[in-house]
Amino acid sequence: MPLAILSAMEQELAPVLEAIRNRRTTRRAGREFHAGELFGVPVVAAFSRWGKVAAASTTTELILSHDASAVVFTGVAGAVSPRLRVGDIVVATTLAQHDMDASPLFPPGEIPLLGMREFRADPTWRDRLAAAARSFAEAESPGVSVALGPIASGDRFIGSESARRAVRRICPEAIAVEMEGAAAAQVCHEHDIPFACIRTISDAADDKAHHDVMPFINQHAGRYAVGILSRALNAAAKG
Repeated sequence: MPLAILSAMEQELAPVLEAIRNRRTTRRAGREFHAGELFGVPVVAAFSRWGKVAAASTTTELILSHDASAVVFTGVAGAVSPRLRVGDIVVATTLAQHDMDASPLFPPGEIPLLGMREFRADPTWRDRLAAAARSFAEAESPGVSVALGPIASGDRFIGSESARRAVRRICPEAIAVEMEGAAAAQVCHEHDIPFACIRTISDAADDKAHHDVMPFINQHAGRYAVGILSRALNAAAKG
């Protein structure tokens, strides 16, 4: 049973795909799935595409058609916490949807019928990714900090202070925001599959975010992903 690795964008995952040994590519549901061995671990990797629906669809496909043993989501995020800077790394402790609001029928943020507002990251993969991120930062990006905390997801690019305030109204403890993680986490929860998410801060989720995000992704996102995953998977291969 392979570990599934997901990213929303090609730039975030391209170096990871290049490192997969004996790669075999299949196509299904409009996506390419790349199976092989990565740093000693059987994997299947895919681009989820942007947004919660795309992430949920890809995650479901990985579980049902590729028998994924666990799912790790990697990519970039905007900073909600003022303590985070561009280049810092966030490992999710929990994930929630900041745009889920079925009130007054359900409390804001709660997933109808599940009775949950957030999904906890798998502790083994959470800690493994955090240790790998610290090792990567120390060796390759001095000055980068690694934070563990809640991540908020939603189908909206957050690029203003008013938008950040809206995120905090539903997810007051969130330290970073992105567009896919909580959806993938919900699918994994419903299938009883371990899930973890690691994100690199690409922007401050402010009015400069739309200028900052793509240059960071193009220059740095893939380097962070392969650098951290190489350490995490080497640790997993050793048991």
